[in-house]
Amino acid sequence: MIIRKTIFKELLLNFAIVISFLSFVLFMEKFVRLSRVVMGKGAAFTDVLKLFLYLQPSFMLLSIPVAILIAVFLTYGRMSTDNETIVLKSSGMSLWAISRPAIVISIAGFVILFLISIYVLPKSILSFKRTVYETIAKKASIAIEEESFITVFKGMVVYIKEMSSGNRFRGIFVYREGDTKEPLVIVAEEGAIRANPAEGIINLSMRNGIIHTFSENSSSEAEFDEYDFVLTAEIEPHRELKLNERGIIDLWKGRNRTVYWAVELNRRLALPFACLIFGLLGPALSTRIGKTGRLGAFSFSLSVLILYYVLFILGEGLAKAKKISPFWGGWLPTIVFGVIAVLCFYLACRDWPVFKRKAG
Repeated sequence: MIIRKTIFKELLLNFAIVISFLSFVLFMEKFVRLSRVVMGKGAAFTDVLKLFLYLQPSFMLLSIPVAILIAVFLTYGRMSTDNETIVLKSSGMSLWAISRPAIVISIAGFVILFLISIYVLPKSILSFKRTVYETIAKKASIAIEEESFITVFKGMVVYIKEMSSGNRFRGIFVYREGDTKEPLVIVAEEGAIRANPAEGIINLSMRNGIIHTFSENSSSEAEFDEYDFVLTAEIEPHRELKLNERGIIDLWKGRNRTVYWAVELNRRLALPFACLIFGLLGPALSTRIGKTGRLGAFSFSLSVLILYYVLFILGEGLAKAKKISPFWGGWLPTIVFGVIAVLCFYLACRDWPVFKRKAG
């Protein structure tokens, strides 16, 4: 039907604008924090593009439901302001028929988000961190600057007095913090950076130097002719996987290990249902809140989003504090908003007022 196609096109346009804006803003916020690690090392455009693509699945967990709700409110709020909804109902179209484009796009969003949540997300996070580390390893020598303290390597400070040619340096100072090992200081006459991105190793090979190690009760000093020191990058390639890097099967098997595993599992499964909830809630409320225009529809959609995600974060916090079970912590906001969405849509289909206005 031409009318539904027109509504669907407007929905897609609003959805594309919102999700593009959110993706750009979220990426820039993340990229600003990574700029010291990546851009300072002369990363190629392809590396930046890879980082952008690998970050998108984690952004989509937030941006797709938000974009669906805002797009629905903008589209149907504009239709209500222009009296198009009243005209369509007068011509015999039901609210269900008018809302079908919003429901279709919400189902599509649910399917995409469900696949991202259970399969794509952990792989993209691992690929993102691997790309960052490989960029650091490939460009490690570029990070070294004369007469400056380099802190891109985790738990370490490196100082180079003079750069000669290629990856070779003169006047090297290295300080390693003592979080997991004894703190130490290395002073060497010369050295070079050797990076092996495939094995995840960045070596600082030094010659003619002294190693100082110290603790609360003792200290020691050793001279060396040649010494290979492994620098640890900010993102380590070989380590235990974090929860957001684990697949849904691993989370299911380890759901009884700690409460955090169960919370992550329920969060991954519950979040995609926000698309279905907003797909029903948007048309029902946007056609009943009066002639508020695009600004009013946008403001109202933000209020709904804030309330939903506040309840979601609160539920997770209570679950982690063991005040409620992880299941209810992850699913209670979804269940509550789901019931509200179905009820509001039912009332709107029956032309009963969702919000009662006082007479006079």
